[in-house]
Amino acid sequence: MATPAWAVDAASAPGGDLVGPAFKALGALAVVLGLVLLLYGLSRRGFGFLPSAKGGAIEVVEMRSLGPKKGLCLVKVRGEEFLLGVGSDRIDFLSRIEGKAETGFEDSLKAAMGEEP
Repeated sequence: MATPAWAVDAASAPGGDLVGPAFKALGALAVVLGLVLLLYGLSRRGFGFLPSAKGGAIEVVEMRSLGPKKGLCLVKVRGEEFLLGVGSDRIDFLSRIEGKAETGFEDSLKAAMGEEP
């Protein structure tokens, strides 16, 4: 024989109030997001616990686009400058730049091409 089911008042039912657990979940989410943002900010400043690209032996001084997926790249490696041709599928060594390392890209390009800056 079937027994009738009676509706229970949501306020008197156990676990019927979801406001408290929802605030706890939102608070935990805020704490986790805050920690992630804090770690990200500390890593950008380079405190050493996450790898950083700064301070390496290779420095890209400047890049110039020559068209879609093609360009020139001036790279400084251990005090020497090199002019590289960069394409979508390869990188070509074009020239070693002699002279002052503090010159601009245009002066370095003219020097590599044999022109006077």
